[in-house]
Amino acid sequence: MKAFIDFLPVLLFFLSYIFYGNIPVDILSTLNTFFSSNVFSPDGTGIYFATFILMFSYSIQFLILVALKKAEKIHWITLFIILIAGAATLYLKNPFFIKIKPTIVYFGFALIFLIYQVWKRESLVKRMLANHVNLNDANYNFLNSFWIFFFVFSGILNYIVASLFEESIWVDFKFYVLGILLPIIFILINGIYLSKKIKD
Repeated sequence: MKAFIDFLPVLLFFLSYIFYGNIPVDILSTLNTFFSSNVFSPDGTGIYFATFILMFSYSIQFLILVALKKAEKIHWITLFIILIAGAATLYLKNPFFIKIKPTIVYFGFALIFLIYQVWKRESLVKRMLANHVNLNDANYNFLNSFWIFFFVFSGILNYIVASLFEESIWVDFKFYVLGILLPIIFILINGIYLSKKIKD
């Protein structure tokens, strides 16, 4: 359930883009008036409306987490990146800013895991999983390196698709590959590794 809730803003982004042509013109006109722009054109691309929906839905989700006292540092960081990238996309009318957001997030994760490993001389994965699984330090360090590789790989992959392919292809890629396929592969690889290395 938690995974679905975290995924919900991405789902709304995808649906908003796909069904943009069905959005009433009055709603788009209201948004244009609110933002003092004509970025939400009925004949234009849905990326700007989807960006607005992503910013709005994640902000609501974040406020609910804060109210429930379940907001973590990663939620603060993600909110900041979404709002900055989204505002730049809408204000400058350049969708590349929101398209590059996943790359920034993934690279940020990789940097956090790497800095923690160097600074604390301990795997951040160990700190996260130690209460749930019993591994030796070498296995935790391997997982930490694998997680860093996964984040860097995903970030580079997103940048390539965002830079070289059409917008509609990137939207599908973000939803199906970054949002579903890669996380499932990531979880399966971790599960297989843990099943072989776990002590207890």
